[in-house]
Amino acid sequence: MRNIPILLGLVALPCFAAAAELETIVVKASRLGAADRPPTVLTDDDIDARHAQHAADALRGLPGFALSRAGNRGGATQARLRGAEANHVLTVLDGIELNNPANGSEFDFAHLDLTGVSRVEIANGPRSAVWGVDALAGLVYIDTTPAADTLRLDAGGGTQATRDASARFARVGEDGHFGITASRFETGGTNVARSGDEEDAYRNTTVHVNAARDLGPMTFGAVWRAVDAALEYDPTPWPAFVPADGDRAADSLRRYGKVEAAYAGSERWRPTLTVTTARAADVQFADGVRTASTLGERVTATLSTNFALADAHFLNATVERETHRFRQRGAPTPFGDPNQRQRLTARGAAAEYQYRGSRTFGSLSARFDRHDAFDDAFAWHAAVARALGPGRAFASVGTGVKNPTFSERYGYTPDTFFGNPELEPEESLEFEIGYAARRFTLAAFRGELENEIAGFVFDFARGGFTARNLDRTSTRRGLELGYRDTLGPVRVSASYTWLDAAEEGRREIRRPRHQGRVDLAGALSRSLDFNLGAAVVGDQFDNDFATFPAVRRTLDRYILVHAGLGWRMSSRLRAWIQAENLFDTDYEDILGYRSPGARVMAGIRFEP
Repeated sequence: MRNIPILLGLVALPCFAAAAELETIVVKASRLGAADRPPTVLTDDDIDARHAQHAADALRGLPGFALSRAGNRGGATQARLRGAEANHVLTVLDGIELNNPANGSEFDFAHLDLTGVSRVEIANGPRSAVWGVDALAGLVYIDTTPAADTLRLDAGGGTQATRDASARFARVGEDGHFGITASRFETGGTNVARSGDEEDAYRNTTVHVNAARDLGPMTFGAVWRAVDAALEYDPTPWPAFVPADGDRAADSLRRYGKVEAAYAGSERWRPTLTVTTARAADVQFADGVRTASTLGERVTATLSTNFALADAHFLNATVERETHRFRQRGAPTPFGDPNQRQRLTARGAAAEYQYRGSRTFGSLSARFDRHDAFDDAFAWHAAVARALGPGRAFASVGTGVKNPTFSERYGYTPDTFFGNPELEPEESLEFEIGYAARRFTLAAFRGELENEIAGFVFDFARGGFTARNLDRTSTRRGLELGYRDTLGPVRVSASYTWLDAAEEGRREIRRPRHQGRVDLAGALSRSLDFNLGAAVVGDQFDNDFATFPAVRRTLDRYILVHAGLGWRMSSRLRAWIQAENLFDTDYEDILGYRSPGARVMAGIRFEP
């Protein structure tokens, strides 16, 4: 790292100038609730403005955030932050870690419905020092805590035989809250293959409950979420290995839960005990016959205590125990037997210190995780911010770690895969420097990934496949710009990301070098409102496995335009119409998977 002295100098630079007082930034990414720099935030107003209840519509093009979706809504959807891998991003819902142990320890955004979500917070950069091994590249935190009394019914329909309905109810008082949402989405879909005309349908039913109650100095809370989804999709047969019309289907069940007890009887210390559970079950069918299934489970117990040490000095101490379970079922083939059942237990301890001065913010955090199946992991992070002009300059440096996944440890067919007990966690070192004001945030970063795990390496000595840590470094560097303002009756938000992600000098796949978005929303009159925007995704590479070895193909850049109108018919009724991919752009996020064309929806909202 020849650039370390220069970057460390940049980290210290903001400390030499000061201006106005520094406003505390409230975040979920820190257990102490504050940060050196503002995260990217989507509010319920942003989501409602364009009726973007589907995560891919709402998140595409945000700073540092790249999406790869396999065709239609419901197709596997990966998210990458700052050019890292999809399983380097930790997704958390109301304190519940959602990453699926049966899916390479990543979260599939395909089934994430944002109905009832009050805030989505994206914290780019390593968060392993606070949140553990899945947060190597960053954190996506989804908050459903209701802010006000709500009773609302929505119903809509549109092209591609699409129907969407939801109901929301919430009561918020001084001593707690209760909120429940239920949504149902179904579509006839479109054809994701490059040829043929078979349409692939999708349906999703989501129910979510968030409740909390104060009893004396104690606060008790609970969250429960159930997702039932069904997807039709196409097989990817030899020799092209791209979708071709066929009768394939998958059922996905998700169950998430949390119970929590917090003590708030002291200003000096506030302990919180939390138990969460996440369960992801997937079943695949071919021509109506069940062929395979996976089950991933995660149970986490966390004791976290915040201390107010003195004026402007704060400390968090956290201990945690996690159990991961993985089960896979399928028919044995000449290539091996996929049936297996695995388990992993991990214990972690973390500490985070923050100084919140009138003009200076500083933080230092560290975490140690002990595992029963491979090497232990240690992560640290340091950050500083200083008032400068109308905003703040900020800088940080830290490490992120990622454990070997179950498939990397045991393979898809354990009887023909040589498990490698010597695997080490992947580790990333990242530097960031930037400036944030009320309207905009600009950040530059550089990261290096070491010990990257290749999960499918042929061992010539033993005549089979195994997993190994690679003796090479992947580099990621980039610039991120976010802008948000209100111009009269119009809200404006925009973002741009430049990314250079390479391994041994070769650009990595599914990482667009340029991407961005712009969104406008506001009122045309007292009863008429609008939204208009576009997401721009630059060209990127993907692997073509029709040849051996695989060759790289270019996925062309594309622009997706959305537009909509809303009409308040009365104090209780509102009608709307929304178009996605307005100009019917034909594009691919993944080689061979044709994405849906234009979609038009119309609906009505009733608030009694």
